[in-house]
Amino acid sequence: MLRLAIVDDHPVARRGLAAILAEDADVRVVASVAAPAALPDPGGCDVVLCDLYLDGDRPSVAAVRELSRVTRVLVVSAASRPADVLACMAAGAAGYATKDMEEDALRAAVREVAAGGFHLSPQLAAIVGAAERSRPGGGGTALTAREREALDWIARGMTHAQAARRMGVAPSTVDTYVKRIRARLRLGNKAELAWFARNLAEGDPGGRGGPPG
Repeated sequence: MLRLAIVDDHPVARRGLAAILAEDADVRVVASVAAPAALPDPGGCDVVLCDLYLDGDRPSVAAVRELSRVTRVLVVSAASRPADVLACMAAGAAGYATKDMEEDALRAAVREVAAGGFHLSPQLAAIVGAAERSRPGGGGTALTAREREALDWIARGMTHAQAARRMGVAPSTVDTYVKRIRARLRLGNKAELAWFARNLAEGDPGGRGGPPG
């Protein structure tokens, strides 16, 4: 039985997520609250689905970081701003899903995270790929050729299994590539996050110039 909790400041969103997830007989939503502080036992959950914007326009990255210390967190947000996505990864989130994803994809993402994987959506893959190419001094060499290939297939909208078929490897191999991608990028420096976000917004994912000091 998978024990899930939902944190979202919109009651309708909470109900919708709970209804979708409860369609699986082996899933139990044990808490549905408006704020992380209201969770009775976050450490007792297999996955916490957490909205990113719980305080107006400010992303709740600190809340993601705190929750990630005791459980696995899948950020579920309507926004996919590069700086927010990268900051959540640096804070320890085990995945980032957008609220416009299909119901089956959401359920699959939850199971992927619960099993110890890292959910990498197409939008996130594109952002991470741009960040990797922009790493100061990295020159696009932080990842291996196969890791970059996996990232490119996922960025085109393919699932891990579909990417694996294209690459001629097992899905578990792509899962491993994704875990390595997250570990090797070591995103977290605020100046780098802002720089990546600016380059992406200006249509310059390659990162001409250098990051702020």
